[in-house]
Amino acid sequence: MHFPHLFVTLHSRMSENTDLYTQAAQRLTEYIKGKNIRKTPERFEILRIICQTPGIFSIDQLQEIMEKEAKFNVSRVTLFNTLRLLEDASLVIKHTLARAAHYECCITPHPLVCLVCQKCGTVKKLESSKIENWLSEQKCKQFVISQPVLYFHGLCRSCIVKNSIRNRKEKTKRKETKTKTKIQKK
Repeated sequence: MHFPHLFVTLHSRMSENTDLYTQAAQRLTEYIKGKNIRKTPERFEILRIICQTPGIFSIDQLQEIMEKEAKFNVSRVTLFNTLRLLEDASLVIKHTLARAAHYECCITPHPLVCLVCQKCGTVKKLESSKIENWLSEQKCKQFVISQPVLYFHGLCRSCIVKNSIRNRKEKTKRKETKTKTKIQKK
């Protein structure tokens, strides 16, 4: 798989995310120290790439960025373990969806609205201040909301187009079959 949109955005966001990475690296260092976990260069390189990656990403996308963009090869096990560590340190949000887990850098919790395509599995963030404001105002008795997230499941634009093309082809085939059947009966 190839994810060119992530690579283009990655370069343009590198300088603006230096502060984000510095803050995240400091929090990870404190977390690792507090838990008596080894401080490895792989963990910090993965964190750096995550801080530069826009939006929601899968482990496959992260691995491709690590290999091609950062020229840093790590195993999937290392990626999974590091993502779990970053999630425990509240530096990454894990979105568990129907087909696979997706992740997102989240140093400061904020309301999220995600659009999930049921056909292809694409996950995109929806920028809607009204919904985000509503989410941030929600309170529950006997429950503290640390990260409000709202998921909308449906079809993305490309899957809608693919479905409509397929439906038109099927409709045309049915018409042709009916026409052939009528001709054969005569």
